[in-house]
Amino acid sequence: MKNLSKLITSKRAIITSIMILCWIVFGIKGINNGTDLTSLATYFASLSPFVIGYIYGETKRPSGLTCGNCECKK
Repeated sequence: MKNLSKLITSKRAIITSIMILCWIVFGIKGINNGTDLTSLATYFASLSPFVIGYIYGETKRPSGLTCGNCECKK
């Protein structure tokens, strides 16, 4: 149960869940509206680097931490 509460408060988990939900909703909506699957794949591929970059950045240096508390020690 502790891990579940930690997951709910994790910004990475929340943003990932929101993006996956959006991809599912927009994917279903696009297919139902007859959108070309190539265009739909382009949409998903264009958003992925931003989400991956955010998750990677939060992993290396979580928001709210100073450089003394993370991997960017100088």
